[in-house]
Amino acid sequence: MTRSLSPLVFQSQSDASETPFHRFLRHFDWVLFLDVVLLCLAGMVMVYSACLRFGHPELYFGKQFFAFAVGLTVMFVLATVNYQIFGQYPKTLFFLSLSLLVLVLLVGKTSRGTKAWLFLGPLAFQPSEICKIAAILVVSAWCAGNWREIPRLKGLFIPFLIVLAHVGLILLQPDFGSTLVYFPVLLGILFTAGTNYLYLFIILFYGMVAGSVLAVHVGFSLAPDFLQEHAFWNFIFKGTKIGKQFLVLQLFMTGAALFAWWMARELRLRIPGIYFFFIFLVALAGWSSSSLFLNSLKGYQKKRLTVFFSPRLDPMGAGYHVIQSEVALGSGRIFGKGLFSGTQGRLGFLPEQHTDFIFSVLGEELGFVASGFVLLLYLILLWRCIAIAGDARDLFGSLAAVGIGCMFAFYGLVSLAMVMGMAPVTGLPLPFISYGGSSLVSSLAAVGVLLSIHVRRYTH
Repeated sequence: MTRSLSPLVFQSQSDASETPFHRFLRHFDWVLFLDVVLLCLAGMVMVYSACLRFGHPELYFGKQFFAFAVGLTVMFVLATVNYQIFGQYPKTLFFLSLSLLVLVLLVGKTSRGTKAWLFLGPLAFQPSEICKIAAILVVSAWCAGNWREIPRLKGLFIPFLIVLAHVGLILLQPDFGSTLVYFPVLLGILFTAGTNYLYLFIILFYGMVAGSVLAVHVGFSLAPDFLQEHAFWNFIFKGTKIGKQFLVLQLFMTGAALFAWWMARELRLRIPGIYFFFIFLVALAGWSSSSLFLNSLKGYQKKRLTVFFSPRLDPMGAGYHVIQSEVALGSGRIFGKGLFSGTQGRLGFLPEQHTDFIFSVLGEELGFVASGFVLLLYLILLWRCIAIAGDARDLFGSLAAVGIGCMFAFYGLVSLAMVMGMAPVTGLPLPFISYGGSSLVSSLAAVGVLLSIHVRRYTH
């Protein structure tokens, strides 16, 4: 009996004598760490290649390497800090995040029509990159602390207010692309927290209505001759934007909702009237928000949406980016043209090749095999996010890991779809690969939070 217990006693003594540093290394997620490092190294190589045509590519490489070093330091610091401290002070984190966004509106630097940068001496950073991680932690902390309220409708108000506060301040910059990630992240966190499926369906229904109105407007704008011949569809087209036609269509929607409710009563269908009311409100909100969005779009943004449906409609203008990106990807074939030997990038045919379209440079120079390997690294990253969320010691850790995983998944999917002409050009970076210090540091900081959750999965 004593002999059978001796290994357990020995193990207990070994654990007791183990230093915190050795325990940290033993529980460290080396797969996630090595995966991210490989992505960053690939990114720095591709940044150097993409910047060859600018002259002095070592300057861009040096800035990216410096951001990598800073991000790596931040990642290790966050990995050693107990992530639960963020869950204990969500209000402080929330107000610090909003303060940064307000500060950039007051003293930030404007670049390409967007006031999104703060300067600390020679260093510049984009607060919106940091604030998205803060928003994930704040929403996760609130949902974990109020998990009994999440299945109820009123439990959605605070998470939405947190997100809308960030989105509203970022839109004032204005930086529409940076706001897109907040909503899929919010849906992922709410789903994991146990939100009622009906409420998630309402949110998705809102998105479907808003997206449909946007698609109808852009689709009809490509067929002016058709609109001239069909007055009804021309009326619908004009109703997608704020105006007289818009108000008439909203009155028609109101009448349709009332008629549907009346028909349900006449047919003795046991459908509560509140359902019709909520569906009507969601449809109205989706249509109205899409119309307001269309009214606020600038000319070049409208062109980007238009060329998403038909890039060759403006091949030398707004559709130029997508067409050249598709050419670059296709010309790489299986093994590529060779590192530093891409023609689309070196000759300047591919715009924004070191940021938005860096994956096109990778596909042209290294081909399908290397591109597939990079995609595999992203899949490993998402797998580790899911695994860490499942092994987390508490609900806050699980929700934070899910939110970070949704953020990486959204950025990766949209960036890859964009270079292949399957999504509008939004200017979103490809995490760890695209040139940009703020994006790289914030992405590595998010990985630091994931590592902290994983290291403490056995702590009680």
